[in-house]
This record gives sequence, structure tokens and C-alpha cells, in this order.
Amino acid sequence: MKVNNGKHEVKAVSYELYVDMDGVPTIVEECTAERPFRFITGVGYTFDAFETALQPLAVGDRFDFVVKAEEANGPRDEEFVFDVDKAIFSVDGSFPSDEVYPGGVVPLLDADGNRLQATVVAVKKDKVTIDLNHPLAGKDLHFVGMLLEARPATEEELQRLTSGCCGCHGGSCEGGKCDNNGCCEGGKCC
Repeated sequence: MKVNNGKHEVKAVSYELYVDMDGVPTIVEECTAERPFRFITGVGYTFDAFETALQPLAVGDRFDFVVKAEEANGPRDEEFVFDVDKAIFSVDGSFPSDEVYPGGVVPLLDADGNRLQATVVAVKKDKVTIDLNHPLAGKDLHFVGMLLEARPATEEELQRLTSGCCGCHGGSCEGGKCDNNGCCEGGKCC
């Protein structure tokens, strides 16, 4: 069944994601048929090029395509690699070396309160070098997989997007059961 009516669709795919690591195609992510990647089209949840490549497929069709770096996470920008004072990571006057180490990912807030993920490049005497580039910035993304589901999104699914429930964290379900979107029956976040 193809669903190409121009409306929002729920799609589910299983895939392996490969990137070139020093000339070697390397798998960096996998979504299985048992735990597929499920999303609603047309709401900015995925790369436009990813959605476009899936659009002509029918359920059960296999795919093998590349999303260029420019259409995915963009190019690497060396201006996003810089030093910050080591003291900003201190807790009760102590530097958490078990949490802030080269290769580790640390959460940060920008001046506007937006959450960011930074990769720690180096820990120096008084500074920590961080990289705010996406880990796959500058990399073409090679997806190999299968379309498992394609159907029109329900009004309830679209409502969840506008209610702020889907994908949020930190709320409470207050003992209710959570669905696959992280929402409980009462619409509160899990």
C-alpha cells in the first residue's frame, strides 16, 4: 500500500545507517523490525531528503540510499570547537572527571536556555575543549533498510505533536501506562 496523499503519514522503517570512517563503511546506528524508527512525515522530525527517498516506496519495499551531508547534519564547522572554563562543570567545587572526559558527551545550556549536546575533545588544566558539531556533521549518511509501515496519521497522533506531549521528557505519568511516544493515557509526559 502506498500512501501519497500529501497529508501527514506515520511511517516505520528498519534500517542500518553507515558512514565512511577513514575510508571504511561503518555501521553507526541500527533500527530493527522489532524496534523500528517511527515518525510522522512533514513535521520536521527527519531530514527532508530521508522522507523524500521513502515517499515512493510501498510497505515491504527495501531501500538503499544516501543522504548527503549538506542535506543531513551539515558540514563540520571548526568554529563550533572551542575551550570553556573547566569550572563550569564543577559540582560542589570538584571536577567530575568520571563524567567529563575526552570522547564523552555533556549536556549544556546556551545563553537562551536551549539544551545542547557537546562532545568533549580534551580536558586541560583550566579548560575543557568541546565540540558542538553533530557527531555525524560532514558525513554522508547511507541508509539500507525496509519500509514497514505507511499510513495516514490520525488526528490524535497529530494532536499529540501540538500538545507538546510527544518526545518530551521530565513530566510525570503519575502511575499510568506510557505509549510508544512517551505519553500516558492522560496526555502527560513520561
